[in-house]
Amino acid sequence: MRRFGAKLLPLLMLAVFFVTTAAAASGTAPAPPSPHQQGKKWRIGYCESTRFVNYAEHLYALVRGLTALGWLQGTEQLPYTPGQEDTRAMWEWLASHNVGPSMEFAATAYYSYDGTSQTAQKRKTDEITRRLNQKKDIDLMIVMGTVAGKLVANDRHNVPVMVFSTSNAVAAGIVKAVEKSGRDHVWAHMYPNRFKRQIEVFHDTFAFKRLGMVYEDSPAGRALAALNDAEALARERKFKITRSFVQDNQQDKERFFNEMLAAHRKLAGEVDAMYMTIYPGSRKFAMLPALMEPFYAKKIPVFTQLKGEVQFGALMSVADADFMGIGLFGAEAIIAALKSGSTRNLPQRYESTPYIVLNLEAARKIGYRPPFDILLVADRIYRTIERP
Repeated sequence: MRRFGAKLLPLLMLAVFFVTTAAAASGTAPAPPSPHQQGKKWRIGYCESTRFVNYAEHLYALVRGLTALGWLQGTEQLPYTPGQEDTRAMWEWLASHNVGPSMEFAATAYYSYDGTSQTAQKRKTDEITRRLNQKKDIDLMIVMGTVAGKLVANDRHNVPVMVFSTSNAVAAGIVKAVEKSGRDHVWAHMYPNRFKRQIEVFHDTFAFKRLGMVYEDSPAGRALAALNDAEALARERKFKITRSFVQDNQQDKERFFNEMLAAHRKLAGEVDAMYMTIYPGSRKFAMLPALMEPFYAKKIPVFTQLKGEVQFGALMSVADADFMGIGLFGAEAIIAALKSGSTRNLPQRYESTPYIVLNLEAARKIGYRPPFDILLVADRIYRTIERP
């Protein structure tokens, strides 16, 4: 197993550089808040792909960002606990409180595609599009996730759609380019090197030859898994990806667990490292301790895209340090879109400082002793595997 401290420290410095330049790219702070036309407040709607911890964290960060910029007031009691998945309670709180003279969150404009079939997704998309076109009571939509982004950011309306928490909005077809969207009413936060850096750090640490991945074999599933990044790095570094497919967003959680466990047992006999990808619709935190057992038994390190999974049994992750930076960046983009009515030329790239998470009990289970340089740079170290 190779030591990666020498390679990781320059990576951290590079990430800080990107944070600084991305923030500078957004220009100076937005002008002071102003009402809509004729004294009306800007009305905001919301849509998410499913219930997911990252979406709640993003929404909270955006509210804090808008508050810091003076566009919201009195949001300190917004109901949010780190690690929660529910955004509806947050939205209901925002809609029922006076949060200042500039913006209001429409109580009836909260939408979710959670657990919906393709037919139901089409109906909901048609419903949202009709409202944006005909009722015209929403000035901007905050959208979370790749699925919701692809569906709501359509050309059948011209209401600004601000998309957050996507693996790669360009690959998903939501926007045309990384730096600027190329669309007048669609914007998406871009962090193009996030997953590539994760796998680079993982490979620098363990020099694996066969990497396991489980994901849904669909356009959305491949995008969430950052498959293009993984395959590009596999070609560059000469390792092989061994994959299994499991459908995301299943209503039958027991069936999902059994399918995931079968996939993990199979891969544990075929790979020397495992890269856990995001399954937002299936909420597998409670399943993680059992899902890790096949890899513990074979002494296989497990790296995960989602830092919260390290707490419950994965070995390691490199994730965003926090969401406050993207909260401010996204808040600036929202304000600029409301003021100008166009998203075409707004900067989209914002890259956060890496946040290293390590689980020592998981390390012991696979016989791995983290070298001092890893312990030195780790931002969060869990000493035990916790139960959700």
